[in-house]
Amino acid sequence: MIVTQNTRKELSHIPLETRQSISRIGNAIQVLSNLGFTITLEVIMETVNLSNTENIDIHDMRGSEFYVVVSENEAERRLH
Repeated sequence: MIVTQNTRKELSHIPLETRQSISRIGNAIQVLSNLGFTITLEVIMETVNLSNTENIDIHDMRGSEFYVVVSENEAERRLH
């Protein structure tokens, strides 16, 4: 992506919280996809909420530790 002065202005108008939410959702989808799980809105939101509950930094959502947490959460979800 080419960053221009106009692009910077547009980005500055998008609240940080919104950008962080979009990043969390994208990371959740990537993690679920890499783990081979079925991707539904419910599972995406559960993964996003899990990252918030566990205080996982957005960048750390792509790390192996979070993959383990998501796998354990999915196993628990499937049991109930």
